[in-house]
Amino acid sequence: MFQRYKFLISFLILMLLVAVLNGCAKKTSVSVKEKGGEITVAVAEDPGFDQLDAASYNGLIQAYPMIYDSLVEYGEKGKILPALATSWEISPDGKTYTFHLRQGVKFSDGTPFNADAVKFSLERWRQKPEHSSITVSKALEKIEVVDSHTIKLHFNICYYPILTELTYPRPVRVMSPSAVTPAGDPNGKFVKPIGTGPWMVESYTKDQQAVLVRNPNYWGDKPKLSKIVLKVIPDPQARTLALQSGEVDLAGGRMSSIPLESLPLITKDSKLQLHRTEGTTSYFLIFNYNKEFFQDVRIRQAINYAINKKSMVDNLLGGVGKPAQGLFQFTVPYVTVRNNQGYTYNVNKARELLAEAGWKDTDGDGILDKNGKPFKVSLTFQNVEYPEWKPMCEAIQGDLAKVGIQVNLKMLERTAYYDELWKNRGYELIIYRTYSDSWNPHGFLAGLFHAAKGKPAVAWSDPKLELLIDNVLSTMDETERQKIYDEIFHLIYEQAMCVPLYYPEEIIVVNSRVQGFKFGTTSYCPVKWEKLFVTK
Repeated sequence: MFQRYKFLISFLILMLLVAVLNGCAKKTSVSVKEKGGEITVAVAEDPGFDQLDAASYNGLIQAYPMIYDSLVEYGEKGKILPALATSWEISPDGKTYTFHLRQGVKFSDGTPFNADAVKFSLERWRQKPEHSSITVSKALEKIEVVDSHTIKLHFNICYYPILTELTYPRPVRVMSPSAVTPAGDPNGKFVKPIGTGPWMVESYTKDQQAVLVRNPNYWGDKPKLSKIVLKVIPDPQARTLALQSGEVDLAGGRMSSIPLESLPLITKDSKLQLHRTEGTTSYFLIFNYNKEFFQDVRIRQAINYAINKKSMVDNLLGGVGKPAQGLFQFTVPYVTVRNNQGYTYNVNKARELLAEAGWKDTDGDGILDKNGKPFKVSLTFQNVEYPEWKPMCEAIQGDLAKVGIQVNLKMLERTAYYDELWKNRGYELIIYRTYSDSWNPHGFLAGLFHAAKGKPAVAWSDPKLELLIDNVLSTMDETERQKIYDEIFHLIYEQAMCVPLYYPEEIIVVNSRVQGFKFGTTSYCPVKWEKLFVTK
């Protein structure tokens, strides 16, 4: 009898010990993920949190969605998803949108999110001159608060991308009325960033770093990380060294591009993980259509034929990306195999078109001339945001030299480059990129191929194209809209209004101690930050 009880007691003790040990093991496993840890992320420019007004363009574009939410969110392949609005209705005439707002949400400072806060945020940016390129801002005629969690937006036009534009990372995000002084004044002075997003600012040192911590009031999936440090490293090579040394845990994407020549070193480093995905951006050349050289369509077509895009991708870019066909990537809405036509590399065809246009090498110096004028043009680029543009432009210089066009390269610093593109317009050729994600294709076409308020179009001026853009933007029927986009893309190709070069990939490098990496759905939300955690 005693032996039986002794065995029973021993067995119970053993079972209890196993249960305790299992419980400890599970608890340890969960705590690793829930603790999350801290990471340091490289950014190429100052995040600008001292002026990160949700209704502005003042800061790092990727910083806005970390702090502020939008009414609706841009999902995979352009699908519109709920965010601060859980549902919405559109009136039959397409001019009134009724949003039902998420309840129980608070801003990071504890103030309530409601329809009044949405109205304050919309009033802060609508119909402002600096936002004239955003149609939804110009067209928003009236904001009606129905009740604390219902708001109606009345527009003066029928415009299909209204919901898409409401997903923009800036300047259409929702900010707390307490973020300005006087509080709640749409014209008040910005004080500090207060949003409903997953992160809030703990500290900020201009041009050095910003420290973000979890927003305790966040309504969505809580981040596993407790802290993210955004470290400013403007030099691309320095960002690579910082990754290799462990100074930063994550870099890449549009927030801090990685030099392509650094990728072989990165792939050999066991401490680093390289992640690649298709993007929605394209790189291309813009012609200054006011210059005599480019007013002949044969010249524009010849330049398209003369550039060896495949060689550029294979030899300069390490195969990271794809040679471009049409202006937009296939990941962009309304772009299809049928409407995405492009020019194939054909030096003989380029020479033939140039000769037809009257350009010949009459003096044997290797440079074409016409009426005594040599074919010499400049190609403008910048090397800060896009370090790969320099070798790309050098390759273009070499390709065009083979058909008798002399290209002089002109590298500008970032601000001077954008001034040249948007204001001065003194360039002859300039390399640029399409917009990405929710701006494509409608916002990019309207912004660069359409005149605005008496200002000429930036990339190309064509009355027929502008009319097509007007028509597609006001068409609510999806089938008809696709037909018009087909016409737009074909016209851009047929008239060689630009030179598509290549479709870059999004590349992000992560230290192996950081787990849970997933790409975000847009380049301005490049990482699903809430998924990341640190294992050691």
